[in-house]
Amino acid sequence: MITRRTFQAGLLSAACGLRPAVAETAAIAGTWSGLLEVGSQRLRLKLEIGTDGAATYFSMDQRGQPRPGRVASSTAERIEIDFSVDQAVFAGRLVAPDRMEGAWLQRGRNYPLAFNRGKAALEAPPPVPALTKERLAELRRSAGSPALAAASARKDRPAHVWLDGERAVGSGVAVGESDLWHLGSISKSMTAALIGRLVDAGAVRWGDTVGDALGATAPDMDKAYRPATFRHLLSHRSGLPRDLTPAEFARFSRLLDDAREERKAFARLALAMPPRGPMGATYEYSNNGYVVAGAMLEAKLGKGWEDLTREHLFGPLQLSSAGFGAPGRKGETDHPVGHAKAPAGEGRQAYPIGGIFTDNPVVLGPAGRIHMNLPDLLRYLRAHCDRTDYLKPDTWTVLHTPPFAGAYALGWSVRGNGALTHAGYNRLWYAEVLVDPAAGIVAAAASNDGYLAKSSPAVGRALREAAAAA
Repeated sequence: MITRRTFQAGLLSAACGLRPAVAETAAIAGTWSGLLEVGSQRLRLKLEIGTDGAATYFSMDQRGQPRPGRVASSTAERIEIDFSVDQAVFAGRLVAPDRMEGAWLQRGRNYPLAFNRGKAALEAPPPVPALTKERLAELRRSAGSPALAAASARKDRPAHVWLDGERAVGSGVAVGESDLWHLGSISKSMTAALIGRLVDAGAVRWGDTVGDALGATAPDMDKAYRPATFRHLLSHRSGLPRDLTPAEFARFSRLLDDAREERKAFARLALAMPPRGPMGATYEYSNNGYVVAGAMLEAKLGKGWEDLTREHLFGPLQLSSAGFGAPGRKGETDHPVGHAKAPAGEGRQAYPIGGIFTDNPVVLGPAGRIHMNLPDLLRYLRAHCDRTDYLKPDTWTVLHTPPFAGAYALGWSVRGNGALTHAGYNRLWYAEVLVDPAAGIVAAAASNDGYLAKSSPAVGRALREAAAAA
């Protein structure tokens, strides 16, 4: 719940199993409600706290199923509620008898959150305003990001594109409509669509297993992974951990023409890691799983994932601007440049092409190294929204339906209303996309800013308001 990817917490004393005195908990016992912004989503939360310290929250916009937790600390200055079932913590303080202010913490991410006593926040939130050029500029300035872009389209209507800012901090070169944006993990839906296309062509099957495809490549793989299929890998249900260790990750090339051998090596390391839990029942957002899926394609078809993607995804969908890795040419400011928080202060530092770090290693392509411009991104999203003949009708259904319950399909998070979303992040860029088939709307927003605490809220609001303007 409350996640576009699997989160990991444990930052606070809640993890230590502390228990407050009943008298301390009594001050916050009762029903509370709040509105949590996670990227482009606005989630209404209902929180029930008992005098014994038991706590339960309901995310009303995610089917409202009860999620149990426990008050781990309760004083006027420090309230911590541990929801270990979601590996999350609410941490804040009581600023008035009927108001708690703090943050929701998951996997090192910090989302501001306030709870008010009662159920007022469970009412439908006010309508989202339509994005304007002036509003986009305001969002960018408030975040301090070098550039912010958004786009949206409704079926049979012209697309809208909004842009503000510069390609690189201090460059004075304004971003343009044809500029390329790094999409990070939004690439996962593209790897899934590629596999769907190859399934339709009879080149692979959804039921192909890791053991059959990579048994010779990774003979020492943990036996738990051998029966995992493309469905398990693409829905993060294989049991594979999220990533390799930092030391292992650092061994892989960031510039490489043909990544097939390194992808085999990566798969061997990933498949030797102990599973996070039983296959199918365990949801663990896993970049490793997508790299393994890419390695399976390469082993079965004898072509690199990049070549397969060009041939079977970019070509048929006419995504002429699409490519891999950070966009642009060395020594030029011909496209937006990725940025991170400067070592001192709140400014941003540019990481131009040719520097020591501009993107993740090449082997990570199937999990998150695609870039393209906003018009092409809308074209890609439109294919999902309209379920075009790029794929067979049943294949679109497979891509958009969580195969093992939960809210993650194949490369997509699925909202309660059926809308599809995903975010992408590589420490230097942040982007989000939305496909809303019921409304016939697609939308995207992106920033060349990896300072996530600032860029994520701005991108999320830009996406939400761009969709409202479609």
